[in-house]
Amino acid sequence: MIRKIIEIDQQKCDGCGLCAKACHEGAIEIIDGKARLMREDYCDGLGDCLPACPQNAISFTVKEAKAYDKAAVENSKRKNNSPLPCGCPSSSIKTIDRVNSTCPGSGAQKPHKNVSSGNAPVSMLSQ
Repeated sequence: MIRKIIEIDQQKCDGCGLCAKACHEGAIEIIDGKARLMREDYCDGLGDCLPACPQNAISFTVKEAKAYDKAAVENSKRKNNSPLPCGCPSSSIKTIDRVNSTCPGSGAQKPHKNVSSGNAPVSMLSQ
């Protein structure tokens, strides 16, 4: 099928990875220090990666390419278990479990270890 798809100029690419982060479909990966279009069928042709590239190494081309496969992209996102297209680590739910610690408000706190002996104090901070 003839369609619009991105093309990455390997001479201009500095491998910064901004295009891969901007690609919501996961079609771009950094391989050997350069951005590469890994899956033509993941590229939707919208070009969110273009303005992200500081080297202007990405452009559109019209060529014979596999059709965009939205189902494959969605399946890949589910496998990666990323709640957001960008996969930002801070967007994931985290739970901090403290083994054998007590709530500071209960009056019974875990004693702190001696810092001078090289043991760090146990934090009572939680989320």
